[in-house]
Amino acid sequence: MLHQPTQPKTQSYKLIERHDYGIEVQAPTVLLRFAIPAASSWTQALKSRLGLDGFFAGDLAGIMPPTDPIPRYYSIASRSADGILEICVRKLQGGVCSDYLFGLRPGDSVEAFVRPNPDFRPDTGRQPLILIGAGAGVAPLVGFVRANSRHRPVYLFSGGRDPSSDFLYREELQAQLDAGRLTCLFAVFSRVMGGRYVQHRLLDEAEQLRSLVRQGARFMVCGSAAMGDGVRASLDNVLAPLDLSVERLQSAGRYAEDVY
Repeated sequence: MLHQPTQPKTQSYKLIERHDYGIEVQAPTVLLRFAIPAASSWTQALKSRLGLDGFFAGDLAGIMPPTDPIPRYYSIASRSADGILEICVRKLQGGVCSDYLFGLRPGDSVEAFVRPNPDFRPDTGRQPLILIGAGAGVAPLVGFVRANSRHRPVYLFSGGRDPSSDFLYREELQAQLDAGRLTCLFAVFSRVMGGRYVQHRLLDEAEQLRSLVRQGARFMVCGSAAMGDGVRASLDNVLAPLDLSVERLQSAGRYAEDVY
């Protein structure tokens, strides 16, 4: 008898807001914010009793496109306490789910579920936190910045193609700098004069990064697998004078990545 995997239970999430980026630089990306379905009083009481606090930035939204029963996963930028489920999606050529999501308009709904991703959340310490992401991978990192109410030192390296087209969260990041939730922003773009990628900017900031590592800094990386490989190579170069490597930091619980 053929085994049929059990499909996760989904809920209907209504789209309330969308913002489009990257069209001019052939990197169409959309930020989507969905309303969280209202839970019954019984469900709320059960969650409270079990100590379940909903979802957090860095958890995964499983989206079920109508034409395919296989869910696609997207990193969440919000917390359930915010009252919204927020994701960023890069449109992929031939991508069944990304095409579907790009076709949504406010008022439309999707079937989705949340999968916890506890291995990709900031620890509760006060050591510096270094966040590295490109494109839609910046979304959960912005969620970590939002939650930094204790003003832990946080450094964000973000990458895009052109600041006039796909500088995701530009206004919000400036506001977080002003509010002290973000210590420093290193934004780089590849389709401008002298264009560079985040892995190049890491090499530029090698001395500062080594200083932060000596203070016990943690790294969190989100984006494409190719970007993740480039970041690892650059950081191995940065860490070599400290007799450290990404692998050693990862073994010590100081390096986490969510790459795809």
